[in-house]
Order: sequence, then C-alpha cells, then structure tokens
Amino acid sequence: MQYGPPGKPGFSRWNQKQRVEETFLFSRIAQGVGYALVLAILLMALASAAVHFTRLEENIVYWVVNIGSFIIIGLASFITARKARKHGLAYGMAIGALYALITCLVGAIAYPPFIGLVALLKRLGFAVLAGASGGVLGVNY
Repeated sequence: MQYGPPGKPGFSRWNQKQRVEETFLFSRIAQGVGYALVLAILLMALASAAVHFTRLEENIVYWVVNIGSFIIIGLASFITARKARKHGLAYGMAIGALYALITCLVGAIAYPPFIGLVALLKRLGFAVLAGASGGVLGVNY
C-alpha cells in the first residue's frame, strides 16, 4: 500500500494511528532498558547462587555478569526493535547507553569508588555496540 497525498487515486490516506506507529517512542526505550535490567538481576542471582552452592570462585560472578550484560543488552534491543519494526539502530543504541549509565550509577552508589572515566567510556562503547547489533538484527529478522 502506498501513501501519498489525500485525494489522489491509488494512494491511501495517512491516519493518526499510522503516524504514531512510525514515530520514535521513548516508552519503547524504557521498556527495553527494563527488560535488560530484569534479565541482569536474574543473571546476577543465578551466578551468585552457583557460587554459593558450588565450589566456584567469586571471581566468576564478575566475568559472568560483565559478559552476560552485553548479551542481555543485545537481547533486550533485539526484542524492542522486533516489536517496533523500525528504528532498530536508534533503539538499540539508546537502550545500550541508558543501561550502561544506569548500571554505572548504581555501581557508584552501591560500591563508592567510581570505576573511572576510561572504564565508563569502554563500558558505554561496548554497551552501545551490543545494543546497536541487537536492534539491527531485531528489525531485520
């Protein structure tokens, strides 16, 4: 179906619902970040339980959460972009950036020595990359 000027033969009219569906919605970003945070909490609980009930070292939790975070960001971006069917790159990058900033802020509050600007920028870069990848894949698959 082609969209064009109203009244022209062969073109349908735009309605308000179609315009809203094609816009970039910040509520979708919030929903994607919410997915990512819930999945991160579940991953952290699973890793902590594995350390508690087995003989694994506590260092494994750090690695599992850091590597798992990037998988989680990609998955949350994929789900959000899949629902939106548009703007996958923008949704993914926004979800990754917000997730990285929120987790760094929570980490700075919960564990007072701040990780540093270089570590923050690295985390932000990898999170945006994971989110962008997930968002692009979500729109296309």
